[in-house]
Amino acid sequence: MIKRVPTAKELIDESIFLMKKAGIKSPRLNAEIMMAHCMNNDRTYLYSNYNKKLTRIESNYFKSLVRRILKREPVQYIVGHTEFMSLPFKLNRNVLIPRPETEILVEFALNYCLENRKRNFKILDIGCGCGNIILSIAKYAPNLSYYATDISRGPLIVTKANKNLNKIKNTIHLFQTDGFSGIKQKPIFNAILSNPPYISHEEMKNLESEVKDFEPEIALNGGYDGLDNVRQIIDQSTRYLKKEGLLIVEIGYRQHKEVLRHISHNKYYKNPKILKDLSEIERVIVAFRK
Repeated sequence: MIKRVPTAKELIDESIFLMKKAGIKSPRLNAEIMMAHCMNNDRTYLYSNYNKKLTRIESNYFKSLVRRILKREPVQYIVGHTEFMSLPFKLNRNVLIPRPETEILVEFALNYCLENRKRNFKILDIGCGCGNIILSIAKYAPNLSYYATDISRGPLIVTKANKNLNKIKNTIHLFQTDGFSGIKQKPIFNAILSNPPYISHEEMKNLESEVKDFEPEIALNGGYDGLDNVRQIIDQSTRYLKKEGLLIVEIGYRQHKEVLRHISHNKYYKNPKILKDLSEIERVIVAFRK
């Protein structure tokens, strides 16, 4: 790295070279995110301050971040935050990094909630992670009742922090429980949402280091064919979903046929359909309670 105290541009350019050499994707984007973080500002500020000379503290801090990303740590964990649905979310290694594909689920659920907005309309997110799904809906559709569960305490702490970060006034009822086990067994929800683990045992072996070595396995591993949690949610949700209520679950690549087969054999659901993401991959299963 450069010995004297450099400009932001000089450090960015050098880090891009190192990331390209290491085969890391999106090197410029990563470099700009890390530099903006070091400047305690956003990338818009960075673009007008490319030639700013950094302090020695800023320079050394940036170099430490570059060393981390060269070890394949995701940039979102390095800077401790990301963006989802145009909202900021804090992150740590207790939670999965939100993917843009999940916005398909949120947008459909949000439209459903807005079209059916009424008092006592209740929404449940199973396996909330950092809270990106339930909090995005709560931000854009206030005055509904929101509930979220996760099997681990860490994600619930992150969800609570993100609720405060996004100044969400609604109460979000948080439960540490495995799936539905901590929920009262009666039909009380108008919508049940989930982005469950759906990666198969075989796929887990071939994940990129950024995912396999850093993201929580419990949020990734969906069992032998990846669908253990998806099937469980489909089967158990019928006891908690009101008549005409929405079930919407994210699924993985080429899983849609098996998921459609499974839900079609469930006598409590009707009109199942698949939503595709922007890459035309079947990404979300939608069905309604009879």
